[in-house]
Amino acid sequence: MASAARKKVSSLSVERTTIEFVEQLKRQWIETIDAIPDPFIMVNDEYKITKANVAMAEIAEASVKDLVGQSCYRVFAGRSSPCENCQMIKAKPGKSTPGYEIFNSKNDRWYEVATRRLHSESGQKGTVQIYRDRTDAKNLQNRLAQNEKLASVGQLAGGFAHEINNPLGGILVFAQMLLKEMDSKSTHYQDVVEIEAAAKRCKTIVENLLDFSRQRPLNPKLVDCNVHDVITNAVKFANLGHNKDRRCEIKFKLNAEDHVLNSDPNRLTQIFLNLCSNAFQAMPKGGTLTVETINELVGKTNYLTTKIIDNGTGIKQEHLGKIFEPFFTTKEPGQGTGLGLSIVHGILQDLGGTIEVSKNKNRGTIFTIKFSGTLRKHGGANK
Repeated sequence: MASAARKKVSSLSVERTTIEFVEQLKRQWIETIDAIPDPFIMVNDEYKITKANVAMAEIAEASVKDLVGQSCYRVFAGRSSPCENCQMIKAKPGKSTPGYEIFNSKNDRWYEVATRRLHSESGQKGTVQIYRDRTDAKNLQNRLAQNEKLASVGQLAGGFAHEINNPLGGILVFAQMLLKEMDSKSTHYQDVVEIEAAAKRCKTIVENLLDFSRQRPLNPKLVDCNVHDVITNAVKFANLGHNKDRRCEIKFKLNAEDHVLNSDPNRLTQIFLNLCSNAFQAMPKGGTLTVETINELVGKTNYLTTKIIDNGTGIKQEHLGKIFEPFFTTKEPGQGTGLGLSIVHGILQDLGGTIEVSKNKNRGTIFTIKFSGTLRKHGGANK
């Protein structure tokens, strides 16, 4: 009897040790996948999540437990059907499938999805999917491609502008001479007025083309610019031109301490005037224009960051990558040439700044401008 009891106790001890060991392995496994910074899920063949890590739960704004049983495409992409290019069906045990990109509208980020099918001998069916954030790399690639495209188009635009500048100037001069000599009561007088007005409009477009291609001899004089003063003046002029009925409220959050920049004040004004004018035009029924400045320290570099924020009609996702292209515009015919943002982009390149566009989470658009270099406080010493 005693021997049987000892064997039973020993058996229970081994069983308890085995259970504790299994529980320990389970905790280690959970801690391991939760330590992965990339969103991670295991999905069965019905696209239902069977396991997820903390990173995925944070993006989904839910607990890990709540994700289990939900469709992966609904949780991550907010879709009602499987994602385009989903590789889950094509995945084979032990072999990786080509990665594909997917956009997460919850945090406005792009992810590359890596899919791998679970081994059938494990007793589980389905796939493991890891989502790697590719937004910064994608933005960098887009900026490089955009810069190459703008450089090519800039050369073409500059040559085109120079070629038509001389004959256009002749048309304008002769039209003005005719107006001086012609009787204002003549039946053709108004026609000549229209010719002069059309020539002036073309001249403005040519000037914009030259600015965009940066082939105009600018000879800028770089001086210490109080960027807060430049912004305030630009908003004032944009307000007079595009917010006469005062439908739009203006908010300033100029919190940058180091906001004096060695730059060209006229071209800085052109940047902010253009962006603020666009913001007012995007809010025809009213809204709020917010201008923010802060200093950001990245490594040892001090940046002056300015954000132009509106809550207007916004920019469609498919248009975000095109807005700095010359002649691209979503405005009605006759309402714009599509050169404004291209010129802003070119000026910022000349002045050593950068610009990015994003969607406002509430509604509207955010333009973010960054300057580095020698920044200082107003009336302070150089930093």
